[in-house]
Amino acid sequence: MDTLDPHTDRHAAALNRLAHTLDVPVAEFFGEPANHEADDLLALVRLWSEIEGAQGRGRVLEIARQEAERGGYKGCA
Repeated sequence: MDTLDPHTDRHAAALNRLAHTLDVPVAEFFGEPANHEADDLLALVRLWSEIEGAQGRGRVLEIARQEAERGGYKGCA
């Protein structure tokens, strides 16, 4: 039985979680982007997957939380 390398498994799992969170099928990420916002989301997901360490991801999440809160989002605890 062939197995995927650990990075591929990790990326696939992250993509599945993202699709579940956004309530869209995974295939949604492989079609043509509908607009500029979709392009930005895809770029963000690709960049996120390249951040190896917890500290780097933590910094990115903190910035995202701050921006969401500035926009009025209250669910960032």
